[in-house]
Formats: sequence, structure tokens, C-alpha cells
Amino acid sequence: MAPPLVLLPAMLCDERLYRSQAAALRDLVEPLPLIVAEADLALAVDVVLREAPTRFVLAGTSYGGNLALEVARAAPARVLGLWLMGCNPGLPGDLDAGRSRSRRVQAGEFEAVLDELASGIVYPDGLRAAAAGGTFRIMARGLGPTVFLRQNTSLLGRPDRRDSLAGITCPTLLLWGRQDEFCGLAHASLMASRIPRSDLVVLDDCGHLPTLEQPEAATDAARSWLLRAIGAMP
Repeated sequence: MAPPLVLLPAMLCDERLYRSQAAALRDLVEPLPLIVAEADLALAVDVVLREAPTRFVLAGTSYGGNLALEVARAAPARVLGLWLMGCNPGLPGDLDAGRSRSRRVQAGEFEAVLDELASGIVYPDGLRAAAAGGTFRIMARGLGPTVFLRQNTSLLGRPDRRDSLAGITCPTLLLWGRQDEFCGLAHASLMASRIPRSDLVVLDDCGHLPTLEQPEAATDAARSWLLRAIGAMP
């Protein structure tokens, strides 16, 4: 039986972030997207562990990647493999900017904040930049300001997990856009140096959302990793 693949989207993203991969990888895994919007990361972990199967492969992008790290730390025996994209295992780099976005959204400036996020979330010179950016805007508007505020609050309150990365013992794929402006390649390199069974794959002409910007390359990397990782799963 194919193992479940729990997919945790980035902030303001839904299952469309992984639609291409979910369709292409069904012969290897059973995709299960989960949209989680709790104002506390520990509560978000509880939601994932309550909704997920007993044992599963776990993937996450950005906010979803940080949530995936917390899930893997909280329940290592349940996580068969870990696939991370665009997440920073350390503390937030600019708390003031993050808090300012929340205040502006609370003041009714959701569209302006969305414009700022959308302008830098994809690599502008990429072949699918316009389509990826458009999909992000559609997802974000569908989820709306309340989801943003909860997810942003959760992400801004995250703990620093850099010193505990060596405790992640499951097979781990780090899939990164070389032009990721939100969460640079240095974060991926740090995790690759500390997570024992990790593979780092870097996609050129790609920003913060590899599964939308480089869907075929992201799927190929995930397939190659899954074929190796599934054999290593207990």
C-alpha cells in the first residue's frame, strides 16, 4: 500500500500549491493536503497529528515547512520522510515587518499586503512566473485575511530549531529555488549540513514556490527522492 503524503501548504496557499505533484505521484504515495490556520504553532501541530494517518510522509512549504519541522520533532516515530521547501529553521528574520503586516491587515489593508507578498514570492524571470503568481493571488484571496493573521502570528512565534536539526533521522528532501528571496538558499544549506539523511536539490530560475514555478522539476526531484526514501522506511 502506498504511504500517505501529508502536504502542508505555504501561508495563504491551499491544495493547488501541490496539485501537479499530487496527480503525478499517486503511484508512489496517497496525497493528503491539510490547510492549517492556528494562531499558535503548537496548536497547529496538534491539528496535523489529529488529522494525519498513523504514519506518513510529510511535505511543507514556507509556513508549512516550519509546521512540518515541528511535527517531525513532536512525533518522529510517525513521520516516515520529510520534504521541505522554503522554510527557515531559525527565528524570524524581521519581526517588525511581520507584525506590521498583521497590523495592516487588521486595519483593512489585506490587498496591499497581498500585493507586497505576491511581488516577491516568485522569480519574476521564470517561465511560469505569471501563472504561479496568479495562482498564489487566487489562493490567498480565497483564504482571506483571517487565515493570514492566524498563520502569520503562528509563524512569528516559532522557536529556533537550528540546534535540534540533527535529531531529524528520517530521510529528508530539501527542495529549494535558487532565486528564493523570502527564504534564501543558506537556510537549506544549513539544514543539509545538520540533518543526517538529507538530500539538497536546488532548482534554477525558481523562487519561493518550486511546486508552482518549476512543477515538472519539483515532481522529478520528489519522485527520485521518494523512490529512494520509501525503500529506507521502516
